[in-house]
Amino acid sequence: MNTNPNSPFYTVVGLGPLKTEYLYPSGRKWAGLIFGLLFLFSSPVLLLLAAYLGYNAYNRYGIRRVDDEIIAPLIFAGLAFLVGVFLLFNAWRNWSVAAALYENGFAYNDRKGLQQVRWDQIEAVWQAITKHYRNGIYVGTTHVYTVQTNDRQKIVLDDRFKKVEDLGNAVLKGSTNALWPKYVQMVQSGQRVTFGPLALDSQGMYTGKKSLLWNDIKAVKIQSGTISVSKKDGGWFAWTTASVPQIPNFYIFYELVGKFAKIE
Repeated sequence: MNTNPNSPFYTVVGLGPLKTEYLYPSGRKWAGLIFGLLFLFSSPVLLLLAAYLGYNAYNRYGIRRVDDEIIAPLIFAGLAFLVGVFLLFNAWRNWSVAAALYENGFAYNDRKGLQQVRWDQIEAVWQAITKHYRNGIYVGTTHVYTVQTNDRQKIVLDDRFKKVEDLGNAVLKGSTNALWPKYVQMVQSGQRVTFGPLALDSQGMYTGKKSLLWNDIKAVKIQSGTISVSKKDGGWFAWTTASVPQIPNFYIFYELVGKFAKIE
């Protein structure tokens, strides 16, 4: 439990000891607010400039030159207004965003309030980790972890938080440990379990209306975020493909597939 009465997580109970808090950077909050106000206030200034230039052009050249003089400041006034509104809305939306990692779950706070999630209350977690390149040069990685609870609520953990990868990995580990026995029991009892566009049971793998027995699978290859299933004597073409971000509870999927087929 957090003993700081000013913390958004002060009332959290039942999740065990607090491990780490992940806060939305205060510098980013204030930068969004300040620049949003600057852009918003610059819009009427640019409108006044357009009116002045239009009036001046009308007096000097007549109506035919007014459009040429006012078009640029009008465009910039509109852009400044839109950018200002966007920055202010973004600052408002993220002002109270924070997350906290506990031994038995995590908590998430935003403008809608506080949510407490135990590991056994998580139904699925999607992970989307994307490396970005510009002209062949690595420029950064974005992280998005989408958590769906048993009551169908979704929480998005992304790069608004510093070191979100540590938080995301902890959520993946906690939810995987909690869900693993359930999935194993379902497969052992002959049930089919679904992972986004793919599904599997003790007999084989399924996608859409297609199915493939485990004995007919040559290998399951995972490379650069793409899952490729190849069929024995299937030539050069994959039997099916999917991306890791499409697969909920990817690590459970990975471990289950590894029990029946070769993973490369």
